[in-house]
Amino acid sequence: MSSVRTRGLSALLQSPQRLYTTGPRQVYNQRVSSGKYRADPHQQKTVEHLQRLYDTLQSHPPPPAAVLKSLFRFVSGTVTGRNRPASQARTMNQPGPRGLYLHGDVGSGKTMTMDLFYHSLGSIERKRRVHFHAFMQDVHRRVHQLRKERNVTYDPIPPIAHELANDAWVLCFDELQVTDVGDAMILRRLFTELYARGVVTVVTSNRPPDELYKNGLQRKSFLPTIEVLKERNLVHPLDSGIDYRQQAKGSEQVFFYPLGPPTTTSIEKIWASLTVKEKGWLQPKMLEFLGRTLTISETCDRVARASFALLCSSSHSAADFLALAGQFDTLILTDVPKMSLVQRNEARRFITLIDALYENKIKLYMSSEVEASLLLVGDAEEAANTGKERELTAADRQLMDDLKLQVDHLTSSIFTGAEEAFAFQRAVSRLVEMQSANWGKRDEP
Repeated sequence: MSSVRTRGLSALLQSPQRLYTTGPRQVYNQRVSSGKYRADPHQQKTVEHLQRLYDTLQSHPPPPAAVLKSLFRFVSGTVTGRNRPASQARTMNQPGPRGLYLHGDVGSGKTMTMDLFYHSLGSIERKRRVHFHAFMQDVHRRVHQLRKERNVTYDPIPPIAHELANDAWVLCFDELQVTDVGDAMILRRLFTELYARGVVTVVTSNRPPDELYKNGLQRKSFLPTIEVLKERNLVHPLDSGIDYRQQAKGSEQVFFYPLGPPTTTSIEKIWASLTVKEKGWLQPKMLEFLGRTLTISETCDRVARASFALLCSSSHSAADFLALAGQFDTLILTDVPKMSLVQRNEARRFITLIDALYENKIKLYMSSEVEASLLLVGDAEEAANTGKERELTAADRQLMDDLKLQVDHLTSSIFTGAEEAFAFQRAVSRLVEMQSANWGKRDEP
């Protein structure tokens, strides 16, 4: 996203001075030989799949960007999209090489191996590596731009697919998860349009394609998306049984619990130390994006302190947290409570916040009621029963009215919190890695 400062690993991956040109296999083997990586047969098999895709791309010409640009001008200049030129029809029927869909447990190396692949594509200019939240925010921004700024009244997905395909022939899509019915309906159309324009994808996810948007609202309408993903990608499991994030070395204390005077004192000392280093003014800061605002009352240059209540108990989205990650290098998050699956909205926002901070390599200090692994309590069975046991909120009833749902739809993951329970496992793994003393520093990918 152009509006969000890409930092850390994501920025390094796009640095032309660090591009490899020999493919992911050689880079992986070199790092195993040097002791930076541990030899893992599951990762090695994944790297071999990525190497084969790399070799295929070297000999496969991408669809010409100039054609896509002219097509977008044609489509965006018409109201109905009728009478499309023959060149557009040809472009929309030229699928590229089959990509790769990697799925497995948290910390198994999915993102690492995908990043090695992306980093090796030195000769391919039109490529993009993006996290799911950032990608969907970019898509929503483009939809907003077409409808509000260009007064587009027809289906915006085809012209957006033209733009995205023009930007990136190879799309590395990290941490694919679908929990929102709106995103599910967009992805159903978008993936079809992207693949028809020759886009090649490498996808990582904690879930295999058949379990995406499991129990989601109107999931039957999402099933064609799953079939498209399986058709256009080799589906490969990466389950080594090891969470490498849990093995981070040189950790420091950045998370403090339980809540009380000792924890408050520790957080105050950290805040004082960070603000002295920044040598800036203590002041509130207002973040603005897509007509929305978020005010952080305590900031000092690129350091911010905010409460869980401000960020996660209020209605904030991935866009808000990405904007936050773009403005600050360090965040002190205070007073994080233990959450049950009944507080699925707060849990969802907390997980999304951690994703945004992790992806942008933001240093996190946190005070909480319990240790990180115990912040979300409950299990899958509890999640399945939550929707039946609790009373509907006004927001629930509004959502049911908007989507024309009945009471029996309450077992969907959008109401039960099952998706949050699943995603929280990834968040805990990331929180462990974020305790590393080197976290937030610019390391070699």
